[in-house]
Amino acid sequence: MVNRRCVLVGVEGNHDQAFLCKVLRELLGFSQFNDDKSKLDSLWQKFIPVYPSKTGRLYLRLDMPSILYTDTLSVAIYAGEGSRLVDNLKDKLADIDYLNSLSAFAIVADADKQKPAEVAKKYCDGLSEYFPDFPSEISETGAVTKTTPKLGIYILPNNSDQGVLDTLLCACGEVAYPAYMERAKSYISQFSEEEVKQIGWKPFDKEKATVATIASILKPGKTNTASISDNAWVSTQTEQHILSLNNLTIFLRELLSI
Repeated sequence: MVNRRCVLVGVEGNHDQAFLCKVLRELLGFSQFNDDKSKLDSLWQKFIPVYPSKTGRLYLRLDMPSILYTDTLSVAIYAGEGSRLVDNLKDKLADIDYLNSLSAFAIVADADKQKPAEVAKKYCDGLSEYFPDFPSEISETGAVTKTTPKLGIYILPNNSDQGVLDTLLCACGEVAYPAYMERAKSYISQFSEEEVKQIGWKPFDKEKATVATIASILKPGKTNTASISDNAWVSTQTEQHILSLNNLTIFLRELLSI
């Protein structure tokens, strides 16, 4: 894998990483890199984690990004431990000639309980040391600058509302698995407010539990990550019917110049 334009996308967790990989593979024609390290683009060699990490923690998950490619593009999707995403990205960026080696850099993050504009501002401030032109405002299709490298941000579920990846996945599930979604929502609704309080659900955990319920049917004994990767949450059908998923592909096409 040589002489390809390199793009780095930071996400908060493994589910987001699997989701973007699926979008790139299913909707944008990318292939997943599964070869040995000698065939990896030279830029991404710097991202190969050392075990154990500098923290010395033996059971800390290795943070190797997912690499996807076409004939002309190589995209690394880096999962940066949620709230530590910016700090972990800074560690990676400090070790590469990012201004000359990257053709684009972006963040795809959850709004969660914040307004998407507030999340965008947070990442703009956090990354200003490395990317002074990082966008601080977003539209319904996110934001991509015309700078070199291109800089972008997309706030899930739709750049407008509070929510998380699972909010978007539930919308996709209504198209891909309507019968399962109906049963899953019926099951989840049987938990009383008192039970939910005792369990300790946080905002948007209902959506996460709904996705996990269906994932356990589609991929018994496996994780949500496996279901996102293997099942039909992301497909041409869901892209056609779910505006926020279609807008995400528009954002990625602009970011990747495809």
